[in-house]
Amino acid sequence: MDYTQAVIHEVLRCATIAPLAFFHSTTKHVNFKGYTIPEGMLIVPNIYAANNDPNVWGDPESFRPERFLDPKTHKFTKNDSFMSFSYGKRICPGETLAKDELFLFLTTLFQAFSVSPASINEELDISPIMGTVLMPKPHQLILKERQVHI
Repeated sequence: MDYTQAVIHEVLRCATIAPLAFFHSTTKHVNFKGYTIPEGMLIVPNIYAANNDPNVWGDPESFRPERFLDPKTHKFTKNDSFMSFSYGKRICPGETLAKDELFLFLTTLFQAFSVSPASINEELDISPIMGTVLMPKPHQLILKERQVHI
């Protein structure tokens, strides 16, 4: 189940649905990494940039669920740089529900079906279509029912 959790987190990292978090504003002057941010300044957190920062993820364009597994124990580990649901006091209140639903949906789907690209030579492009929210590009997949052995 650790690998399943890692896959879900990597999907959410690669396919950030909401590229920007809710706007914030400073309540006082703030010095941050050499910049002075004045009181009352509007701040827009860029979740997409955080989830695709090569300084943090190394190769953010690659799909590697192993990023979320401890290299020694292969157990799922949280990564503080993962920002798909924002962070801190204003984190998305639906995060737990969304992750639980994704887990149940994906595990049920992959228990019942094997999934493959419609074309054996097709490499799936997981880069999103940019907009107010990010959407996946359309893909054709083949779902083949698994044989259940009792």
